[in-house]
Amino acid sequence: MDLGDLVIINNPGHSHYGKRGKIVGRRGERAPGDPWFLVYVMMRGRSYLLPGSMLEIVEEKTDDKEILIWPLSGKVTRKAHRSLYRQKDDETKH
Repeated sequence: MDLGDLVIINNPGHSHYGKRGKIVGRRGERAPGDPWFLVYVMMRGRSYLLPGSMLEIVEEKTDDKEILIWPLSGKVTRKAHRSLYRQKDDETKH
């Protein structure tokens, strides 16, 4: 798991079980091999500190796209990085 990945809270005992979010920070380790992640939970409009063991990746952020989340609706969109636009512009100029 890394910054920008979309995750779902998969621990049935957690009050936000089944909610989706985006990893926006990392805050040390809860236990060896189980880091704390700061997760922006879309449907709540808030960030929560959750251990990695409670999270499951829904979609990973890649180098060619950034995952954007709209706070109030929870709508997810993808945006290509500017470097891709520059590459396409350079290719068309030559």
